[in-house]
Formats: sequence, C-alpha cells, structure tokens
Amino acid sequence: MVPSYDIANSYKNIMEILVDEEIDQQTCAWSLEEAQRINRIEVAAHALNHLPPLYASSQEGVALQYERAQREHQGDITTAVTDALTAVKRIPWKGSTPFDVR
Repeated sequence: MVPSYDIANSYKNIMEILVDEEIDQQTCAWSLEEAQRINRIEVAAHALNHLPPLYASSQEGVALQYERAQREHQGDITTAVTDALTAVKRIPWKGSTPFDVR
C-alpha cells in the first residue's frame, strides 16, 4: 500500500519512508528494552547513506517513486537497514544533539 504523505517542504526522499518501514519490520519482534537501546535516527541515517535518493514533489510522484523503490531496491533497503542496525548496536550511544526542526 502506497502511503499518503503530506509534502510540507515541497519535496521528499521516498527512501526515508521505505527505510522507516523496514526498521519497523526488522525490529517489531524486539523486546521494549532492546528497541529503546537503538537510536532509530542513527539507523535510518546510516541506511540512507547507502541507498540512492528517490525524490518526489507530488502525491502522484510519491506513489510512483514508492512503487519504483519497492520494485527495484527492496533487497538493497533490507540489507542497508540490517547493516545499519548491526553498526549502531556495536557503537555505544552516548546521546547526540538532534537538529532543531523548524
């Protein structure tokens, strides 16, 4: 199912949506304690750095890029998230200063 997405900034990297979904998929069976030890933002950033961006600027573009990404890149997305989870688990998280989202 293609998600409906509010494109407030006028464009969106659809890989972000698919990476978030894959993180959910790979961690859904984890215990609450294990899930809380992982910084999901770090996992997503690590995975996205290993995937091509797929931008859209309309709801129709979101649908097209979402389907394209699933068709052409799902295996790469799964691997990138698996590798990112492994990498982030190895590095003790000492906290970080998030961006000030405005």
